[in-house]
Amino acid sequence: MLNFLRNLRRKNMNTKYFKYALGEIILVVIGILIALSINNWSENRKERKFEKKMLAEIQLALENDIDYFNRCIARLERLDSSVEVMLTLIEQKATFVDSMYDQPNQRSYNLATGILYRYNPGPYEALKATGVDKIRNEVLRKELINLYDFEYPRHEEIVKYYDQDYKDQTDRFFAFQSPPFIENRNGERFILTKFPSDLLQKPEFLLLLDDIRARARLELNMFNNFIPEQNSVLKLLKKELEE
Repeated sequence: MLNFLRNLRRKNMNTKYFKYALGEIILVVIGILIALSINNWSENRKERKFEKKMLAEIQLALENDIDYFNRCIARLERLDSSVEVMLTLIEQKATFVDSMYDQPNQRSYNLATGILYRYNPGPYEALKATGVDKIRNEVLRKELINLYDFEYPRHEEIVKYYDQDYKDQTDRFFAFQSPPFIENRNGERFILTKFPSDLLQKPEFLLLLDDIRARARLELNMFNNFIPEQNSVLKLLKKELEE
């Protein structure tokens, strides 16, 4: 009987120890899970902060690109307008006078207008170097990859292809000028060149105008079609940064 009681008490003690040990293990596991959860939350927070910082820099670069492309459009529109003014003067059988070129506010001055194609891929490339997978929004990630790795390079190549005739056209334009000569104005000597008064009647000048207009309109079409693509990605960026 005494042995039975001893065994029963020992069994009860073992059960208590087992429950105690199990409770300790559960508490340790819960503590580890909480620590891992806090650590994951902290890491996710750091990654999100980094992601937003990089996206904000891409947004700024994209906004600057759009602004610059709009200024390119304004230059090309002035160039196209200059050609139209010259064509009107030709139809009117007008005489070309130097003031049409000498004064910066005159239309013919813009016939030598060109553009310098540039954009800023730096912030995107910086993010790309760390891994574009850091962009959680899958749609935004795909759109950025498409814009910077495909659309920008494609657009640049096409615009530069159209613009490759710029130097030839400006050379042809200034080739109409006379050799330089010295002119005295109020006791001061100036080295000048002049366009011939019959410039507007020259068939080769008319052909030049047609070439300039073609270049201006082709490039205008490319920029006007591309800016909506930029704005579409910009809209996605802004929405992501608001969240």
